Amino acid sequence: MILVTIYLLIFVVYVSAQEPAIVLPQGRVVGIKVYPKQSVTPVEIFFGIPYATAPTGRYRFSAPERHPGWRRTFFAHRMPPRCPQIGDTENDLFSEDCLFLNIWTPRRADSKAVPVVVVLYSESWSRAGVTSLPCEELAAEGVVVVTVAFRLHLLGFFTLRSKLARGNLALLDQYLALVWIRENIAAFGGDPAAITLMGHSAGADSVLQHLASPRSQGMFQRAILMSPRYIWRALDDSFHADLDMDVEKVSREMAREIGCRGEDEEIIQCLRDRPLAEIMKTYKNLNWSNAIEPIADNFLPESEQYMPKSLSTAMSASRQPTAQLDLLVGATDLEAITHYEEYDVLARRGSISIIDYATNKIIPELLRILSFPPTDAYETITEAVKWEFWGDTHLGVEKVDGFRYAEGLARARSSVEWGVGTALLAARLARRYSRLYVYRYSQPAGVDMRGRQLNFTGAAHGTDLVTLLGDAMLLQLTRRRTTSDQQGISSLFRRYIINFVKYGSPATDNEWARYKAGDAHVQDIHDVINSCAGHETKRHVAFWTQYLPHLYNSLSAPERTEQFTSSSGEGRLRGGVFALCGVSLVLLVLLCACAVLLRWQRAQRPDHPYDNH
Repeated sequence: MILVTIYLLIFVVYVSAQEPAIVLPQGRVVGIKVYPKQSVTPVEIFFGIPYATAPTGRYRFSAPERHPGWRRTFFAHRMPPRCPQIGDTENDLFSEDCLFLNIWTPRRADSKAVPVVVVLYSESWSRAGVTSLPCEELAAEGVVVVTVAFRLHLLGFFTLRSKLARGNLALLDQYLALVWIRENIAAFGGDPAAITLMGHSAGADSVLQHLASPRSQGMFQRAILMSPRYIWRALDDSFHADLDMDVEKVSREMAREIGCRGEDEEIIQCLRDRPLAEIMKTYKNLNWSNAIEPIADNFLPESEQYMPKSLSTAMSASRQPTAQLDLLVGATDLEAITHYEEYDVLARRGSISIIDYATNKIIPELLRILSFPPTDAYETITEAVKWEFWGDTHLGVEKVDGFRYAEGLARARSSVEWGVGTALLAARLARRYSRLYVYRYSQPAGVDMRGRQLNFTGAAHGTDLVTLLGDAMLLQLTRRRTTSDQQGISSLFRRYIINFVKYGSPATDNEWARYKAGDAHVQDIHDVINSCAGHETKRHVAFWTQYLPHLYNSLSAPERTEQFTSSSGEGRLRGGVFALCGVSLVLLVLLCACAVLLRWQRAQRPDHPYDNH
């Protein structure tokens, strides 16, 4: 009996030590097991599962196609190469064959299906950023996590506005990944009817595109948008790439740079024959890279369209709120700090240089974003902005901390581009979705997506995602573990996200109210010590949206008075004079009537007050 028990224990240990295996329609997949920090149960990881045919050769610049599968066992043990991006060198691990999924699953003993989180991440449409996102701690909370790789830059958005080169290939990659997940995620313990699509930076912009696309309807039940990078492009078509540098024009110019000319068929065939290195040489032109973005593909037959309208047009369309999709939107309070080096250089130049830069470039750009027409009031408006973000220290004081001045500049940009932008985007989303939650992450002293410890009084771009992924992400970026304070804010933020994924709301209504028309609640996320951080951002947003327009209108009142003398306003001026004369005549008649009445009353009085006695 004892011998049987020993054999049984050995068998159990052997089975539990085996690598996890999944049998899919495409073939057999074998992954690995890890034990996340503070977790007693393992998380199974499957790296680099292909969801589409390699987009090389004749598949380059084409819509993705389903992967045909594999005959032998697929060992999903290593992180796959990333898609080619701007800034890649020969020493970087990238490949054109890059359409893969990474899956983390907390296999339940009772085999009950758990919610699924699909993560889309890239710094921009041209750059992916970090090579991998470690999601084991997120999965240990009881959800299946899937990260999706998709094509970037020219390979992901090349278009000739024709069926031969339709554009939006990155979005189609993401769509095919969603199809694969819906069909196969149950084998990994996930619930295909409880999918949350989560995006960060340009990944959040991707989520917006899928919210607007008719093709993506029903592919996911909840959505999380963390720090959308191109938030104003979702609000106004004028904020898209320069009309003189649209995606089609950039695509044709890059093709000519590579040496591909002629008719559309000739251009496509030429580009497919060129080595990847020749295509990537064109990525050095930053003007071209900045123009890369999704487009409306209404030039295609209706059955093949993915984005029939531009994103801003789709978001502006009136629509009754629906309870079919839950939505969570948020950003940090210092989103403008995406490249720390830029602000480090500004800080070293000193406060006077920063004020000059703000006065001549940044403040005019922010006023243009907010549609303030240029007037003589600009000088006063500019001074008001400088007082708001730098106080009276901007009045010629040179020995002021340049680093803090640089932060003031970042806060001015962030409060407009993301603070006001998020408010306007949320207002539009509230008309479309009845369950909307909005947050602002303002915990300072965090780490960004490049592993830099930023000594700001707010949270830079990417800090919220590092906080969500926790210790594993910090170890990957900085080779050190989280502190107790970082663990506290990480637990709080992760609890909100996990609650939303599982239940459709991040917390109870008493703790976190919905965002509604007339009740635009924004949840500030920070610890108790930094409780004032969110109030400062709220004040800055109110400064741009309430105080500054009021100041502008009051300063512009004389100009509006002068407009009465214009040719188009002569009629209004003449009418005003006639009205004034009419009022004066009425007043004169009333005055005469009062005089007559007083004279009559005096005539009725006795001559002496005591005559009646």
